Amino acid sequence: MNYLVYGNERYLLQEKLNQIINEHVGKQDQMNTVFYDAGNSDFTMRTVLEEASTFPFFSEHKMIVVSNSLFLTRGNNLSDADLKSLDEYLIKPSDFASIVFYHEEENLDTNKKVVKSIQKYCRVMHVKKATGEEFRGFIRNEVAKRKIKLSHDAFNELILRVDENMTTGINELEKLSLYSLNINLDDVVALVSRPLDNQVFHLVNALMDKDLRRCMKIWNDMVVLSIEPLSFVGLIASQLRLMYQVLTLHQQGYHRNDIVNMLSSASGNINAYRVSRLLAQAEATTTERLLFVLNRLAELDQKSKSGQIEKKFGFEMFLIEATR
Repeated sequence: MNYLVYGNERYLLQEKLNQIINEHVGKQDQMNTVFYDAGNSDFTMRTVLEEASTFPFFSEHKMIVVSNSLFLTRGNNLSDADLKSLDEYLIKPSDFASIVFYHEEENLDTNKKVVKSIQKYCRVMHVKKATGEEFRGFIRNEVAKRKIKLSHDAFNELILRVDENMTTGINELEKLSLYSLNINLDDVVALVSRPLDNQVFHLVNALMDKDLRRCMKIWNDMVVLSIEPLSFVGLIASQLRLMYQVLTLHQQGYHRNDIVNMLSSASGNINAYRVSRLLAQAEATTTERLLFVLNRLAELDQKSKSGQIEKKFGFEMFLIEATR
């Protein structure tokens, strides 16, 4: 049995990978589990298939894990020879080896021959990100495991700051448990930083909602962290441009996976989860409003760089104007 395991939650992907390895070889060691990074410049599928066709030593079965399987997405390709060899192997695979194609992204280019072949001959496991109450339940269980007492406000703030990322949540709980087993809101605020991308997401939400109070609160948090105004402007503009593209494609009738594939070919940093979030934001506004805010940002950038306005003051004026 060969596998395709993909999704955008690293913690759950690793859990699934470990489960597969345990089912086939039990305890993992260097003799029965071999890892290849398809992102390396010297990677070839031929090497993987040669390994899969070689009998294992000191074990009855071996696992071959191909990580960073970028050839499953648009813009990254296998050679014709590699593609032919893989197709032939998957039709008649070794009975003493299993290959796991491991991909930490949501987006697969389903038009590619290699993707169609892997989906046809491999067991496909799409690992979906935990969200909402499912994620909150996961964090509650991890808190209980560590015997941490977390106040209600502290728990909600932690959820906000880890941005529904399981790996980040576990790491932050480890840090908090070393500090104290009784954690309040002030402890979370002091010890758990807000991801900058998450802050940009929430600021854009506040801008689209025309909520100046929320905008200023987020911006003041950034001032405390000594974030350069123009670098924050660049991140907001990037988010808004991407939101504009997502909304425009959605209005033209494209489905989510189509949008992911189209934007990935240009950026390489787009996944279905991010598109879903952007689409939810975009559906609450209009392309005209997005262009209005982008134009105000461009004016701010030009005036700040030419010295016509002080950067911090200019950014705060932009927030006021954009939320009218």
